[in-house]
Amino acid sequence: MSGPPPGAYPRLAGLSDLAQIVSGDHAHHGAPPGVTWSWWAFPEAWPLLTLDAGTFSGAGEPLGEAGDLWWFTLADLHDHQPGTLPGWLAYLAGRAAAEYLGPLAVAFAWLGFLPLVWTVPDRSRPVPLAYQPHFRLAFGGSLYTAEQWVCRLNVTSSGTLMTEAEADTALPGCVAALSTFCHDGRTSFGAAAKLEYVKLNRITPTGHYATPGSPRTALVDPAVAGVGASTLPPQVAMVVSLLTGSIRGKAHRGRIYLPCLVGTVVPSGVGAGEIEEGNATNLMGSAHDLIVALNAALPSPNAISVISGTGEARHVTGVAIGRVYDTQQRRRRSLSESPYVLSAVDL
Repeated sequence: MSGPPPGAYPRLAGLSDLAQIVSGDHAHHGAPPGVTWSWWAFPEAWPLLTLDAGTFSGAGEPLGEAGDLWWFTLADLHDHQPGTLPGWLAYLAGRAAAEYLGPLAVAFAWLGFLPLVWTVPDRSRPVPLAYQPHFRLAFGGSLYTAEQWVCRLNVTSSGTLMTEAEADTALPGCVAALSTFCHDGRTSFGAAAKLEYVKLNRITPTGHYATPGSPRTALVDPAVAGVGASTLPPQVAMVVSLLTGSIRGKAHRGRIYLPCLVGTVVPSGVGAGEIEEGNATNLMGSAHDLIVALNAALPSPNAISVISGTGEARHVTGVAIGRVYDTQQRRRRSLSESPYVLSAVDL
């Protein structure tokens, strides 16, 4: 008798379940812990069992491991939730039990009761974040007045991570490096992209700001605008890949999505639709100079790095620019659609 998916509805036990119940091998008696019971308002339906938030299956968990059985009787359910069992549930169980014949009927007669079983679903505990303590350098501003952009870089140390006082000292140098980068014509920001703030804050191993109530922020006033006529939509971006000394594995590569409002594509040929080579190589040089300038502003051995959520971190050793434009839709969410409408009366 096949049952429902694990973690859904209970079912009447089969002969193989009975052997597991008797042996006690990955079988538990009673109502499973950390589970919500949903009783439907229509008759002849088993209750739906769902895991509560924070309830997981696995070794050492009160619920047991994925695939374990919890078995219980109608009397157990009554003791677990007095007064909540619908009157038709016993009728439903009795009618289903009448269909059990042969060895299964004998087994249940010997056992003296009819157990219902529920299979523990596979919901493993999430791997806890274990970020290496680091600083996050965030910088951004406005796009075409109504939209916003932001990019983030990470700072780690191959020795001792800089102190808060050292971060205070490094922030002006980071602002100067980023201001030069954003105003560099090679970066393709365009005059509609503005750098308005720079943040440099320490991040805890859980991935949160160490001082959320007093973030280290420098407002760039007046804002630093890009160079050139802005011709592309605000969501268009060029991706700068951050390379490390490793070609694979965790934290071997990162990326930032820079707003790119000045640019063209190859019009024809094999590379039609790609970013013009001049735009890509110009940005590559500008991004390289930015990493060098930021590292110079940071106290050694702190440097711009790629970091993973499980603790690995590697210093950036190079940059690469892809051949196609990318998009960041969150940079296109404030402009009103306001469509132009043409009457269809004469059509």
